[in-house]
Amino acid sequence: MPYRRPIDALQARLAEAMSEAQVFRALEWGHPRAMTQALRELRHGLVDVGEVAPSKDQVQASLRRFGATQRVENFTELKYVCHGITVPVGDERWRVIDNGPLFNRLLTLVDEQQGRPKQYRRCYQGLLHGFFGFDRRASAASPAQVNWTTLRGFLDSRLDRLVQSANRRGLCPTWLGALVDHRNLLTDNPCRRYADALIQGNTDELRKVCADLGIANSSWVWDEALMAYVRTVCEAEDRAFHDRLSGVLQLVNGRLDLKLPETLAKRATAMTVVRYARCGERPEHQSLRDTCLARIGNPWMQRVAWDAAVGDEPARKMVEGWIKRRLIRDFFEHLAADGTADRRRLEYWLKWEPQISQMWFVLGRDAWRDRSATFQALRKRMEGQARELVDSDDGNNAFIMQIGDLIAIEFGKTNNACFVYHAANFKADLDAPRFDTNRDLKQRLNGERLTHNGAWEWKFDESLKSMLRSTPSPQRQQPATDIRSGASPSLSAADFREIAKLCADNSVGWEDNRRHGGALWILLTEPKRVPRLSVMLRSLGFNYKEGRGFWIKG
Repeated sequence: MPYRRPIDALQARLAEAMSEAQVFRALEWGHPRAMTQALRELRHGLVDVGEVAPSKDQVQASLRRFGATQRVENFTELKYVCHGITVPVGDERWRVIDNGPLFNRLLTLVDEQQGRPKQYRRCYQGLLHGFFGFDRRASAASPAQVNWTTLRGFLDSRLDRLVQSANRRGLCPTWLGALVDHRNLLTDNPCRRYADALIQGNTDELRKVCADLGIANSSWVWDEALMAYVRTVCEAEDRAFHDRLSGVLQLVNGRLDLKLPETLAKRATAMTVVRYARCGERPEHQSLRDTCLARIGNPWMQRVAWDAAVGDEPARKMVEGWIKRRLIRDFFEHLAADGTADRRRLEYWLKWEPQISQMWFVLGRDAWRDRSATFQALRKRMEGQARELVDSDDGNNAFIMQIGDLIAIEFGKTNNACFVYHAANFKADLDAPRFDTNRDLKQRLNGERLTHNGAWEWKFDESLKSMLRSTPSPQRQQPATDIRSGASPSLSAADFREIAKLCADNSVGWEDNRRHGGALWILLTEPKRVPRLSVMLRSLGFNYKEGRGFWIKG
């Protein structure tokens, strides 16, 4: 079997060589044929292993001289510079591969060694070492990345001549033969070859070529192979993709021996969730949902970050729906008086989930004090949306939903009605850290009280639909035309003053371009950051533009 560590491979080969079968089959020591065979194997082993890697001090000294003069004193110094092509030098941390003139000069000096096969091969091996050791993640879209691509072409174009020279001498090192067999590593799709085996859980071929070529565990080759595996899974048809999804998620979440760095784990998660959103059947996938939350963030609460990482609206809406449905279940299964008895309310509000744009969870004292694993996980999921409920009953909780221009409030304890308000008429501050049940949530003069009696579901439907159709415009003063006051034909001076105050209180900028026929912009890129302002703007007829904020003309 292949070994990832050279010391393990050496130990196995020694054990094999000293086995009884080998010892008693061996020719008598001193026999000419045995000596010739031993010498041939020894020479092959020496050329296979090559020289001991130069010390860091030797490499640094050679790189400094080369950087200062663009010259080398001898072949040994040239070899050291080849090994150090991607090594940072001194306190300035400069590298040969970052510097176009130095990089090109080095390749020229290496080509000048082609008439000396042994020296040329050692320079080539040093460049190959630097090629595999290059940190591609830290050098994306940089001159070093361009030079690295040039180095790849250089190595590929000289490989055949190198092999021919070694074959003429009858001494082709193992590393050179391995590179010929895995020439894919010198292409722009270096690791697709290993993806199918990785899907089957087999890493033997990849581990062996890395051992033969001296590729370190930290090399980009491992990252690229694992990403090729993820891409191959995502390119499969739906059934195969579903079957292999759990393996990808285990890799992304660091539950396998092979691990992805954080940046690539995030990218792999994005690729996977976008592919899942394209499936013909896409039931809620708990592990994928939780992986998205851990690696990318909450698409509902962190829209900008999600869009930057994923940039796919169907995937965002899918995961946002999963998260909201989970939170709705959390409330009616854990925060209601009797989760089993509240199955009807749970099923009812799950039906409205696509129309629910915002949610707040107002927890009573018991829910805040509960230290069980269930409630700690629940509060973690509600982080940022949890508030404190002031109620005479410590076991009561409330669930606030925004549906279009409506605010709907359900309570955990039975015998409580559902209260529904037009957002413009809801007097409580949605940004407040706590709500009083009677003063803030049960505003009997401003809302509609819906009871859960009998076949209540259809009554709720009719009331909600009717209120959504009849959303009132807030009362406004007579239109003014004084730009300095902030008033406009569609926005009163009082409205503007309240908006300006909310903006100032929450560090939200605004731009007024109405003087030139433009729009008034409220630069709130994440509406959920200031819910009260968002609700007010929507109720006043503002439109929302992703990445910019709310706007209104006139």
